[in-house]
Amino acid sequence: MKLGSMPRGISWPLVSLIALGVAGCSDGGGGDAGSAESASSAAGGPGGAGAVGASASAGTGAGGGDGVTTGAGAGPGSSTTAGSTSSTSGGGGGDPSATSTGATTSTGTGSEPVSCDYPAEYANGSITFYTLDMGSTEVNCSYPIVGRNPDVVGHVPFGGGQYFAAMNTADYNAAAMCGACVEVSRDDGRKVQAMVVDQCPIATNPKCKTGHIDLSKNAFLKIGEEREGYLGTTNGGAAGKISWRYIPCPTTGAVSFRLKEPTNVAWNQILVEGHAHPIEKLEVEINGTWKTATREPYNYFVVGDGNMGNAPYHVRATDINGSTVEAMLELKAGNQPASGQFAACN
Repeated sequence: MKLGSMPRGISWPLVSLIALGVAGCSDGGGGDAGSAESASSAAGGPGGAGAVGASASAGTGAGGGDGVTTGAGAGPGSSTTAGSTSSTSGGGGGDPSATSTGATTSTGTGSEPVSCDYPAEYANGSITFYTLDMGSTEVNCSYPIVGRNPDVVGHVPFGGGQYFAAMNTADYNAAAMCGACVEVSRDDGRKVQAMVVDQCPIATNPKCKTGHIDLSKNAFLKIGEEREGYLGTTNGGAAGKISWRYIPCPTTGAVSFRLKEPTNVAWNQILVEGHAHPIEKLEVEINGTWKTATREPYNYFVVGDGNMGNAPYHVRATDINGSTVEAMLELKAGNQPASGQFAACN
């Protein structure tokens, strides 16, 4: 929560705890998978006071190593903003229900398909699992948590919003893969699809090396058993060969935008949600010139010092394939959709 003594637009750090599941991203050794639950922290979303928790086994990870770790701090702003809760509480891709005046799109649904410019498949990957009740107050990509037990994250189009993932630091790529969808395969033929909503930091979690994904527990259980804990024999896991690849998200609704501080006329940041492909770039038109925004590790974009002039704000998002959508954003809370989705790719 932003402190009353802090001027608008000044950052206040948050450490958002991500507690990893059985044999999850702890620094435990190669002991019995599933022997303990460890606590881990990823770079948090925009927020104030975060939780610092201990593991369920008093800091002991699989194999007896210390299980309590911390990650990078969070970015500026309040832990929740008005209108941050998605209208979807499971399934359907979390498409927003709010409307925006003057929304436009330059490339969207109905456009000719383009080539999918995704990173290469990982033939030698690995997976663990975590649950939000292990300490996560929010997810690193700043999407809304809309349910617990079972865990549901807004805009996730798989498993009624329950199949999501925390990506290792290298592949998270400073939030570049937020909202990306992945298909994870096991060598026995089982597969699961999930959306990236979080980060699993290698700096404090040795298992979160390149190629590793920390799945939500319900997603993990589609291709593994809880007792197995850490899968991916070619990337450190005790059982099961794991591979995974990026895929288009099956999202049919419009791309949407959300302002971080919907009543602040002097400073703001913009979140892009509900996109079928990862976001490459966000621009804001200021005084007739398109200005490229900087992406924060918690997935909000900011132009310069955050002052974008007077609303409405003309914004343009470009996906990893080069397709674009545009919208006019009012200074108000909630999701404001563009008039379409990014072009399909193949």
